[in-house]
Amino acid sequence: MRGLTAKNRLGFMTLTSETCTEPANDERARTLLILGANGKLGRLMRAACARIPELQAGWRIIWAARREGAGIDLVVPNGVLPTGFPQADAVLALWGVVPGQGNLEDNTLLAQRALEVARASGAQRVLHCSSSAVYGPGRDCDEQAALTPVNAYGLAKIAMEEHILAQKQADAEWPESCLLRIANVVGADSLFAAMTRGGPVTLDAFEVGQSPVRSYATPEILWQAVCAALSAERLPEVLNVAAANPVAMHQLLEAAQHRFVWQPAPFTAVAEVSMNVTRLQRLTGRRLTVPPEEMIRQWQMLCEEEV
Repeated sequence: MRGLTAKNRLGFMTLTSETCTEPANDERARTLLILGANGKLGRLMRAACARIPELQAGWRIIWAARREGAGIDLVVPNGVLPTGFPQADAVLALWGVVPGQGNLEDNTLLAQRALEVARASGAQRVLHCSSSAVYGPGRDCDEQAALTPVNAYGLAKIAMEEHILAQKQADAEWPESCLLRIANVVGADSLFAAMTRGGPVTLDAFEVGQSPVRSYATPEILWQAVCAALSAERLPEVLNVAAANPVAMHQLLEAAQHRFVWQPAPFTAVAEVSMNVTRLQRLTGRRLTVPPEEMIRQWQMLCEEEV
């Protein structure tokens, strides 16, 4: 997206199909418009929903993306907002730019576009995907923890968050927004990419037998978080999304029976980024503990379903 102006860099959507995911036997279903449906996270969520339809909790899903693809209901072209825009009760903005795949500053533009899409669709609530990267190194970080990111991605997500909060303060007519600070997603982070490529994975060793520790979220937990947040009487401004138990990366590799080798952790390596999910547990009414073996099992099953 480099070289385009902020005004025309990102476009809006046009209807291409009638393949929206419909909940069974529910004529009163609310509609959730999901942006970024053909990104990695979007594909994992679609696969999880295809395998366990109950995850959508009665929502009618419209899957939207910026290019055509299997299972995509709406395409986002460059251009102005079309007339007759499809109506929705809520918007989930999965789209975003990750390191190595574009201009990280576009995360703010995409978040703004999600607000505009929500306003056009009549949606009252918008969920924006932020990241645990905003916290930087830390253990059991809750939603009020200091933000000390160590990379450009974390800084870009903070800029996105600040923009969304400023927009709401400047104009109360914008829909309500919730910032989902999502942990490393099972099946979507660099560790799972390395496993998918094959060959031994190299892990940083911080102590004897201790690899980097991270909070992880499964696509199922993400679905639970989305539905719980949208159903809450009061939409939280910020919500950590992860399993309750942080996981060492070598535990995931051992559960997958994937070979790995150790290297001394460089000075810049981060030993732990873990989040407190008390607020999410309260919203969902679930403990949200997922052992490493179960994370791997879910990932392997989704690999079979992923679209």
